[in-house]
Amino acid sequence: MKQHGQGGKNGDKGEQWHALDAAGCLWQQGGTADWLLAIDDTDNLESRGTGFRARELALLLMRDGLARVRGITRHQLLVDPRIPYTSHNSSACLALERIVAPETVFDFACEYLLRASADGSDAGVVLVGKNDMPAGIIEWGRSAQRIVLQQADALALAARHGIRIAGLTGTGGGVIGALAATGLHATGNDGRFLWLKSLRSLAQQHRSARELLETTGAIAMRHPNPDAGAAFEAVPADDLIALGNWPRAVFLHHQPVLFVENNDEPEICPWRVVDRELIKRY
Repeated sequence: MKQHGQGGKNGDKGEQWHALDAAGCLWQQGGTADWLLAIDDTDNLESRGTGFRARELALLLMRDGLARVRGITRHQLLVDPRIPYTSHNSSACLALERIVAPETVFDFACEYLLRASADGSDAGVVLVGKNDMPAGIIEWGRSAQRIVLQQADALALAARHGIRIAGLTGTGGGVIGALAATGLHATGNDGRFLWLKSLRSLAQQHRSARELLETTGAIAMRHPNPDAGAAFEAVPADDLIALGNWPRAVFLHHQPVLFVENNDEPEICPWRVVDRELIKRY
């Protein structure tokens, strides 16, 4: 459940995002991933974070022709002093399609994490078929956001449902968060995207809601104002959106959603992406 390591260079991250944009799949409306591959507890305070490792793993899977990647989501888990984590206690889930064989993909992910996980990490990995997701795994994910869970219970739950799971470094405690990430992703209503095709590259640009959907698969929606009792509202297709410095989609109704709000300069561009801190609540 360790996330956001402090090491690494922004230039390397940029190269990683560009490579993913070139190789990865566009998220299609109404489509669902075939398999969910989740990782957790891969880092320490000086190393690359779990998000970076998830994107690197995605690139390697596609490079070797083992899977196509539709998106990568981040899922926030319980922050509690009884739980070991680096800084944020979140885990990552890769949404895969057209994998060559489950065992091949799982073994590849295990070998990668054994090589790449940081000293002192407790890396764990889980692979499960999206259409075979047991209700108990979804409940495990929700529980991981509310209460402290135990590693032995994660292993027993996965074994009961025939789910591939492995603790790889240290205590292997990352299996708790990895299993939770698959369940939370399967709800279609949790987390935000660590990678979605081409979205990050649109920073500082203006795009219509239609262009945004066609380029990234993300739906632009007005963020609701709870004080006004407003609901989610799709942005008209031809309306322009100022994408700002940090355009990131959240995962709602099984779709990537980019939250926007009224812009201060509506005559130029009527919408802008909501504040980064609001997006990070998801």
